[in-house]
Amino acid sequence: MADAQPPRRPIPVSPDFPFEWEVPSDADRTWHQSTQHTPLPFFPISAWIARYYMAPGSASGFQAVGQPLDFEVRRINTYRYASSEPVVPPDQMQEAARRGDEMLDTILRQFPARWEQEWLPELIGYHNQWDSFDRAGATTDQLLQHFEWTLVTFQRLWEIHFEAAPGFIGGPSMFLELYRDLFGTSQALDAYKLLQGFENTTLQAGNDLWDLAQSEKSEDVRRIVIERPTSEVLAVLAMSEEGVAFLARLDDYLELWGARSNMLEEYAAPSWIEDPSTVIENLKNYMAHSAVDPRLRWNELVTERKRLVAETRAELATYPEPVRQRFEELLVAGQEGQRLQEDHNWWIDQRGTHTVRMVLLEIGRRFAEAGVIETRDDVFCLYGDELRRSLGSQVSGDFRRAVSERRAEMDHWRTVKPPGSVGTESGKTFANAMTRAMGRFFGGSNPERNPDRPGVVTGAAGSPGSAIGVARVIVRLTDAGRLKRGEILVTKTTNPPWTPLFATAGGIVTDTGGPLSHCAIVAREYGIPAVVGTGTATEIIVDGQMIEVDGDSGEVRLISDDQSPKRG
Repeated sequence: MADAQPPRRPIPVSPDFPFEWEVPSDADRTWHQSTQHTPLPFFPISAWIARYYMAPGSASGFQAVGQPLDFEVRRINTYRYASSEPVVPPDQMQEAARRGDEMLDTILRQFPARWEQEWLPELIGYHNQWDSFDRAGATTDQLLQHFEWTLVTFQRLWEIHFEAAPGFIGGPSMFLELYRDLFGTSQALDAYKLLQGFENTTLQAGNDLWDLAQSEKSEDVRRIVIERPTSEVLAVLAMSEEGVAFLARLDDYLELWGARSNMLEEYAAPSWIEDPSTVIENLKNYMAHSAVDPRLRWNELVTERKRLVAETRAELATYPEPVRQRFEELLVAGQEGQRLQEDHNWWIDQRGTHTVRMVLLEIGRRFAEAGVIETRDDVFCLYGDELRRSLGSQVSGDFRRAVSERRAEMDHWRTVKPPGSVGTESGKTFANAMTRAMGRFFGGSNPERNPDRPGVVTGAAGSPGSAIGVARVIVRLTDAGRLKRGEILVTKTTNPPWTPLFATAGGIVTDTGGPLSHCAIVAREYGIPAVVGTGTATEIIVDGQMIEVDGDSGEVRLISDDQSPKRG
């Protein structure tokens, strides 16, 4: 007879929280705000696709590789919340965790080959189909069919994402655990040094942008990029022959790497192809020598990794053969996992979001022409079922008032800091190697500030080393040009499009994430210290303040008093 389900307990919300905050009717589970991926209000179409396609695909992928977890997404007062809970009853959780660990062990041996031989070719095939479809020339019926195919295919992308996730998250996490068992907890962060220094798409995109900046020899072109306001750069460059030549090279870069936006899983955010402002902001720094060649430090990290691997093998030479064999297995899994953490993000999270956006924009263009909405981009304020109803053989409907109301709702909630968690706690516990790995990716609960140390902000150790510099609080990537060489980037979260800033920053501090998050991994590849998962750094640290980042202890020390009331 199965154990009785434990009673669920309401998650307390701060008593000073706005009274109008409501939780959806299906809140009988724990919902966590997705600050690491989507910290701002979430557009309706993005929420609809996440709920009905991305989330089911993610759950299906996880369960296909022996991880008995579901995945749900909801839009609560315009913010994105996610929930993941076990799909097995309490009396079976221990056995399910054991089987999940066994499956994970098998996956770690298989996932690099499966990525190269199975998943990546499948993903490339889907992107080729998207790219070859004539959106503008399609009939309305054809566009509707393509929209439906896009949704189903996007769900498959997320199945692949979570079939591969045990490899690219679990591999580095399990290597860390083995290293810690062998050499002690005080040396745990050193484990990541044995995984660093491998090429991936994120680093390639940053290197190519650096090369683009350094390849320009015309002082006139460089002066235009550096000195002109970002909004004027493209138009001014187009007025000269040298400028046009540089724009052609910029277009080549965007053709290769521009299928990304400054936000993940938000289709309302323009891609770099559409709006290269972020690229130009980084070019300003790169051309003004406010950054260093990212390859210089990376080459040093490669040398360090090879040395440390050799030294560790020598230290393990007297250990039993099974221990040495396990070390080699998890070393490869960890190294491949670090690489594929970034590669999968490019092919699924970034390019997938861009491709879905392109389909939605074509629908929005037709809706605007038919008067269903005012402007093309209003399409992001609709839900998928509304698109289906209006995108018949003849475009029809009127959502102009609904769009206005929904935009006003987002504007309202944008002024309110949402609670980190809502709903109820089940009391169920499910712990195995994969859930521990996910904890290292997302980070734990926000650390409490120590009243006896008011000048210290605490997080997780993300990348070793220390740095002292001016804090530059930047919460929008469009403000990238504010970061100067050696300054400490303080932000809510980073994702791959933020990577070019790592060549400029002297250190990184984030509100979200753990030691296996994008920020921590890339900070280690750039050789700069990082403290992640502070919870409140962007609220406590003031733009212009002198701070010290200690990536070994996970502490940020506030050296000077506030220098400026202006925040990023």
